[in-house]
Amino acid sequence: MRVLIVVLAVLLAIWPCAAKIPEVPRFRIVGPSEGLPSTMVVAISQDRAGYLWLGTLDGLVRYDGAGFRTWRHDPADPGSLPCNAVQALHIDALDRVWVGCGKTLSVLDAGRRRFVHYRAADYPLLKDGEIFSIAAFDGGIWAGTTTGALVRIGADGGMSSVNLGGIEGALDHAMVMNLAVDNQHRLWIGTSNGLAYYDGTQLHRQYVADEPNREAAIFGLQWAGDRLWLGSESGLHVLRADGRWQPLAWSTMFGNGNEFWGAVATPDGEFWLGSGRGLWRTRGERPPVPALSGEGPLSRRNVIGLMGAADGGLWVPMHGTGLGYLPADWKRSAVLKPAVPMGDAIYCNLAPAKRSGGLWQVDAQGRLLRVDPSTGDSFQTGLQSPQLKGMELVSALEDRLQRVWLGNLTFGLSRMDLRTGDFVHWPSDGPEPSSALSAPEWIMEHGDTVWMAFIDMVQQRDLRTGKVLQRMTQQDLHGLRAIDIQQLDQGPDGRVWVAGEGGMFAWDDATSRFVPVAGLEGTPIQAFASQSADTLWVYRASGAEQWQKRAAGWKRVRQVGEADGLSGFDASAMQIDPRGRVWISSLRGLWRIDPSVHPARVRNIGTRDGLTSQEFIQHCLLTSGDTLIGATSDGSTVLLDTAMPDVAPFVPALQLEHVSVLRNGARIALPMDRPFQLGPEDRQLQIVSRLLSYSDPLSNRYRSFLKGFDTDWQTIGNTGIREFASLPAGNYTLALQGIDPLGNRSQVRSLQFSVRPPWWRSEIGIAAIGFSGLLLSALLAAAYRRRIRMRAQWQLAQHKRELAEQASLAKTRFLATLGHEVRTPMTGVLGMSELLLQTPLDGRQQGYASAIQLAGKHLLRLVNDALDLARIEAGKLPLDYRDFDLRQLVGQVVELVRPSAEQKQLAFQCELDEALPPALHGDASRVQQILLNLLFNAVKFTERGSVHLRLTTLPQYTRQGLRVEVRDTGPGMSAEQRGRLFQRFEQAEGALTLARHGGSGLGLAICRELAAAMGGAVTVTSELGQGACFVVELPLHWVSTLPAVTPPAVRAPSLREQAPLQLLLVEDDATVAQVIVGLLQTRGHHVTHVLHGLAALAEVSTRSFDAGLCDLDLPGLDGAALVAQLRARGVRFPIVAVTARADTDAEPQAMAAGCNGFLRKPVTGDLLAQALARVLADVDDGQREREAGDA
Repeated sequence: MRVLIVVLAVLLAIWPCAAKIPEVPRFRIVGPSEGLPSTMVVAISQDRAGYLWLGTLDGLVRYDGAGFRTWRHDPADPGSLPCNAVQALHIDALDRVWVGCGKTLSVLDAGRRRFVHYRAADYPLLKDGEIFSIAAFDGGIWAGTTTGALVRIGADGGMSSVNLGGIEGALDHAMVMNLAVDNQHRLWIGTSNGLAYYDGTQLHRQYVADEPNREAAIFGLQWAGDRLWLGSESGLHVLRADGRWQPLAWSTMFGNGNEFWGAVATPDGEFWLGSGRGLWRTRGERPPVPALSGEGPLSRRNVIGLMGAADGGLWVPMHGTGLGYLPADWKRSAVLKPAVPMGDAIYCNLAPAKRSGGLWQVDAQGRLLRVDPSTGDSFQTGLQSPQLKGMELVSALEDRLQRVWLGNLTFGLSRMDLRTGDFVHWPSDGPEPSSALSAPEWIMEHGDTVWMAFIDMVQQRDLRTGKVLQRMTQQDLHGLRAIDIQQLDQGPDGRVWVAGEGGMFAWDDATSRFVPVAGLEGTPIQAFASQSADTLWVYRASGAEQWQKRAAGWKRVRQVGEADGLSGFDASAMQIDPRGRVWISSLRGLWRIDPSVHPARVRNIGTRDGLTSQEFIQHCLLTSGDTLIGATSDGSTVLLDTAMPDVAPFVPALQLEHVSVLRNGARIALPMDRPFQLGPEDRQLQIVSRLLSYSDPLSNRYRSFLKGFDTDWQTIGNTGIREFASLPAGNYTLALQGIDPLGNRSQVRSLQFSVRPPWWRSEIGIAAIGFSGLLLSALLAAAYRRRIRMRAQWQLAQHKRELAEQASLAKTRFLATLGHEVRTPMTGVLGMSELLLQTPLDGRQQGYASAIQLAGKHLLRLVNDALDLARIEAGKLPLDYRDFDLRQLVGQVVELVRPSAEQKQLAFQCELDEALPPALHGDASRVQQILLNLLFNAVKFTERGSVHLRLTTLPQYTRQGLRVEVRDTGPGMSAEQRGRLFQRFEQAEGALTLARHGGSGLGLAICRELAAAMGGAVTVTSELGQGACFVVELPLHWVSTLPAVTPPAVRAPSLREQAPLQLLLVEDDATVAQVIVGLLQTRGHHVTHVLHGLAALAEVSTRSFDAGLCDLDLPGLDGAALVAQLRARGVRFPIVAVTARADTDAEPQAMAAGCNGFLRKPVTGDLLAQALARVLADVDDGQREREAGDA
């Protein structure tokens, strides 16, 4: 039975103030899908402009929140990055970017144009070592190398060094791994043999631990939170105020195997620690706990180079994934996943609780559980009912009598007593019925009554008995405009209010009717929420509106719309928190309106803020104290702490990223740091700006104002691009400003430019108009000629395409005709050789006959392969998609291949992934054909060793896909051989392969074409002498249950199968007829052969036969018409069609004409015997069924 979690109640009427939302960090990932060129980020830094710089193993990257710019090594450019693997990164006070790349220290100038390099060949002080650390100290740039060098580059570019060997416990041969500067202006040097610091004049040796760890390697040095952190082989230490190193209580957690790399302090006093085993979070003396990303831990990830963001957020490299960003207010929200699936998650499963508090859940056994939202733990309540099993909830309400009203799709309306567990149902066909069309979408308690809104009615019921007191329907509206209820709730005046198509209505007890609310009638309202007795917020299609009560009715005092960042959407629900901020849920996320500032501050909260889904369920947003609760379409419950203060305001930087204009058909870059001038012919002036605020870059908004052109500020969305198609002549100043999702505004950035008047206003221009007219005429003529020429080229291309299609069709027809014509003589070759082998022959004659038969079979396979390729090219390859048992198919393949492998003394292994489903949906015969072809090839080309078949899932698909690996230990292939392996009539070693192993060279080509026809692919990896591995990937859909198999009926052998048969053979080819007659006569049957249909009709009219065999391609009356004539005359003996036709329509046509069986030439004695036995058995079974029915 389907498991449905029903969340009946969310919170206490007043959530305890001490309750906290679970702290589960959810990182926003910036990865390859967003354009990150490499996920192997080893260093992070930020320049003065606000750009984020990333040192990766594939270049130096700059990130602006919307895109990436990458610097890589270019052998042809000496000013490029010296290598691609950046090992160290530092940005100095002059905004220059320093990188350590291999054995070279390089600096990118502030203009970001070229690198200047410091190499050991030019600067011997570097000692030819790798550079892993860079720091700014004492007015210079310091770098350490793996060869024990510590160098300083001064402001003049000159290089000097500090001798690490001039102190006790010399470090001149140790690798300098870390550099850090503390608050006492000391440069700390962490090496592979210990620690030292430099005070500007003298080097001092330091020991972190006693023996035997006095010279332990220093893995990490980081100044964070007014303290210096140090990670070594002996653990994690911090530098005390007295200058001594103190191990933390949990220091050994970060020793060998979990090396400390860096730390970041947060504004609220916490620390993030990056180590070899992931990301950790700690506060004070608490032991660090591993950080999670949503529901998955970041453990076992090497976290290097984490950095605190300017807005209080956190940047964390996630190797293999990308760059993770954690907003500063990540503790504001939490997402609770249910322990079991939520079902379809279409309807709201949340309702405010009166007494019990927390969350209710109903498990698969119908037991009522209580869930603590702060931890997610479930507790038994002792209530259980089978009536809760499978109940699909639409709405719920716990009333003051401790009973829960349930709007559900099972009974319509139900009520459960939380004290006794008793149920009462009001189905649509019972007393006091509910709606027959739907369950109630709204349920509310009002005094001694309960109100509920259905899709086709509104009901008022007695709270205690459930008796219907009032019923509003489309026929009796009781004052409503229509039964289109968007919200049913208590209004600010304490009455029942209804929002819908006709605006707002309130229930009047005196008249028992709904009356329009003055000022709020007319325009449809999607949601509303009461802020006080005289203040109300409503949401319409145009945006959110604040209304206040006046003597004459309600009056709108404020509107928040698209100009404020509130994009047009359909509201799902609305709530107001204790601070007067308005929350609106929708399918586009959660929106918060802060009306305390002007203009109102609007923020959208969605998946980029840690939500697993931004699609909130209709009517499913609640508040309890400072907590906002909602449900999303993925079955999750969202908790938000509305009391948590926003991130401290700051002024983000706005940078001009690119200014260009379209000039002479080319995009020309323009200066951004000084005024420029445009010509009258310039078009599409484009200004690209970037707000360097990273909390949610896609939600950053921009506006601009062009003085002399615009009348007011223009909103340009989140792209930051302002484009002008053309501007009149004049002087202009463009003002730009960016606004981040938190409402932080950048400084206004100005750009000045001018536009020259067009040249045609001058005397020279006027004089040139006449010439321009002539030139225009010439251009038009040229364009017309070009059009004529292009049309002729198009017609020629069309003609060539038609010729190609005709050639392809002709080739297909030729191959089909060839197959037909070859199959007929092949029947003679194979049949005669079979008959010959059944006669007494000496050894030499036996060999000759066997060779003829083997050659004939090879020729037949070649023809069949060619026909398959022809059908594939023509798009007529028949694929019979149906469910099939995967393991049964693999077992059949293994049984067919294993004897060949054992004959060559090869180890044959078959491995099936347990994650594979029991069945797949596809063409089983084609899948088997691919497997057999690849396996027989592997056996054929492998002289010793093994052949391994492995079947697994495709990780890029969900509940879909099959991956097949066929691996052998054969001779392998070179790159040139692999390149032509899948070509038609090609083999790995050409003629040598053909001589050794035979084959046509079509098998692999057919495999690839069959896989492509099923949406998959076949690839191969191989090296000479290393064997080969063929990989087949097929996106076949998974089937969770095995297809039904009808067991074969058990019956006694028929006497007609054992006795000689009287058979009629209709065949116009004498050789084929002789073969078939001979093969049947050797089995004791009597065969009457006729050449055409008329002779067959004559024979049937004079004699009786047990069965018949009929060629479909007869002269005059063809085989299908002959069978139809026989059936029309009452002939009932079974007939087997025997034909050389290779098209797929032959068998259905024959069976439709009345044939009982079907064979394609060439035939063998066994095939004929099997076909006859099968059709005769079918006739016997039918006869027994008729006899049983008559009895």
